[in-house]
Amino acid sequence: MTDDELDHCGCKVGRAIDAYGLRELDAELRDRRERDDLSLRALADVTNTRILGAAMENADVDVVGDPSSVYEALTGDDVAPEHRADVRDQLNYAGIDVTGVTDDFVSHQTVRAHLADCLDIDTSRQGVTDITEGREVIEWARGRDEHIVDQTLEQLRRNDELKVGSLDVTHSVRITCTVCGSSYPVEELLDRGRCACREK
Repeated sequence: MTDDELDHCGCKVGRAIDAYGLRELDAELRDRRERDDLSLRALADVTNTRILGAAMENADVDVVGDPSSVYEALTGDDVAPEHRADVRDQLNYAGIDVTGVTDDFVSHQTVRAHLADCLDIDTSRQGVTDITEGREVIEWARGRDEHIVDQTLEQLRRNDELKVGSLDVTHSVRITCTVCGSSYPVEELLDRGRCACREK
């Protein structure tokens, strides 16, 4: 895909590329997916680290460390709340809109949709043999739906039919067993491995 074609990419990743001047990001995502077989979650981390790095570079100040360590401090599961708050305060003091930057962070579903729909990279799997692969396929389908909704809302916004700020679309899937009537979010059903009527 050429640079001219990328100008028409209106998905969240494409908007971040334009907003933060990350013209090399698509080539990196393609290379790390096809050559290194990096997971979609890892590619989302790469994208978000590049977004954060660009924001830190534009602030033209050495704040609290390199983009990777700062990203871990902002998003890591094992980061102490006091440390996370301290990092956010230092970034804000340096003139970085932390909330605005983190709002631009993308999920792995968003990255999947960008790879598939904007870069023509096949991210689907052929056949499903276990829960892990099934979860991947379901997340791909949900991400694609989120992308379609996101694109539609963005077009309405551009046409002044919808007046909103930055949007992050989330699509939930719920499964109901027609035998016993039990209903679960799809993640919970996959974790359980069975519905209530199959536990007896």
